[in-house]
Amino acid sequence: MSFQSIFDAMKNAYERDHPDAKDPIPPTTTPYLEARQLPPVDPQVPSAHVRTAYHLRQGPNMNNGEHAVLDQPLHSGRLNRSTGDALCKPQAKFWGLYESPELTVSCQRCLEMAARHGITIRTAR
Repeated sequence: MSFQSIFDAMKNAYERDHPDAKDPIPPTTTPYLEARQLPPVDPQVPSAHVRTAYHLRQGPNMNNGEHAVLDQPLHSGRLNRSTGDALCKPQAKFWGLYESPELTVSCQRCLEMAARHGITIRTAR
């Protein structure tokens, strides 16, 4: 059996058991993200928004706190960051980054890098 045949069987069973249900696939954006009122992103101006880092077992040496997460890719010399990466390190290096539009950036390295590269940090305030 292939993965596609298993997936199709699951989908058909769901549609049979829930004939009037809406699409079971979650939307690409959550209502929380749609509700936040951040200034629009101008593609010509590099910008970032605030996200809070979370670690499963928080400790004093963890990089928990608020970080600046890029809205556009950044390529400056040897520094290469994708959209969704924090300025201080890539998103894959964090346990989790959660939306925090009402907070300000507390990561000193993110603040220094934003100033050095002319990045505007968008907040809900």
